[in-house]
Amino acid sequence: LFEYTIRIKQWYQRRVRALTVKSSVVDNIIDKEKHHLEHTPDSDHEAFLGKDHGHDFDDLSEEESKARLAALLPRVDEDGDGDIDTAELTKWIKAQVMDYIKRDAQQALPQEDTDKDGVVTWEEYVTNTFGEQYLLKLAQEDDDDDDDDDDNEEHPDMDDDDDSYMRYVRRDKVRFDLADIDDDNKLTFDEFTAFLHPEEFEHMTEVVIAETMEDMDENDDGKISLTEYVGEFMDDDDDDDDDKEWIEKEKVSFKEVKDKNNDGYLNKEELAAWLVPSEVNYSEDEAKHLIEKADSNKDGVLSYEEAVEHYKIFVGSQATDYGRILHEEL
Repeated sequence: LFEYTIRIKQWYQRRVRALTVKSSVVDNIIDKEKHHLEHTPDSDHEAFLGKDHGHDFDDLSEEESKARLAALLPRVDEDGDGDIDTAELTKWIKAQVMDYIKRDAQQALPQEDTDKDGVVTWEEYVTNTFGEQYLLKLAQEDDDDDDDDDDNEEHPDMDDDDDSYMRYVRRDKVRFDLADIDDDNKLTFDEFTAFLHPEEFEHMTEVVIAETMEDMDENDDGKISLTEYVGEFMDDDDDDDDDKEWIEKEKVSFKEVKDKNNDGYLNKEELAAWLVPSEVNYSEDEAKHLIEKADSNKDGVLSYEEAVEHYKIFVGSQATDYGRILHEEL
């Protein structure tokens, strides 16, 4: 009984880990959508500094924040002319996004790379994330010889939910194969990064659209209703008035922007128009927003003086992880 309980616990831990080891496309898209509509100080700081560094320096004084921001600006000003234009700030924001997802991949890859050869095979990923039994089940499905009774007898730590849970394995296989550009059944670091964060890579568009449709389309009718769409943005435990406000904004966005044929649903084409190229749009829109807020003389570019004067827009009372970005400069 003790051994059986341990096996149940290990299997449950794999199930939880399977849902957290890689990025949820829908969660990331919703996060960007919320930031795009709200443009809160926190979302602005995350855009400029990076998602995991917006709050690193909460205790810095105004003088320290300004000094560190001033030291950072030349790195944003690519041509070194003393002004930061929309293209330069867009490129910087995009770089912060990519820097974040690469760090995420660097942390995740060792967990999946069992033999420590620097690449992740499909077998390693499934075994580490779901459990070896799912490799066997998938192989049996491919051979059209899937016997649920035999599987449950062989693996007593598997329950009746396995058939529905197998959809995550099959879905990850599609994502894995698309990320595996050279088709060698293993992922290099760059390929693994695309696997974890497909929404950031153009060649992963097919997966982004398919997974978003699958996750939002609760009744499996091949389209997303307003109720299904808004449901992804709602948190049953959160009655915050600000959240209610931006959900209302999302309803308007659904009806007036995303639902192009005004039939009350998002079809695959409309979903693609929203999602692709979401990151380019997000970075550019955020850059325009930041410049508009800090461009005192309204000349369309941001001088160093304007940025420092309006430092709270970019860093508030925070700076960034200068052990990573500005260690040599400061």
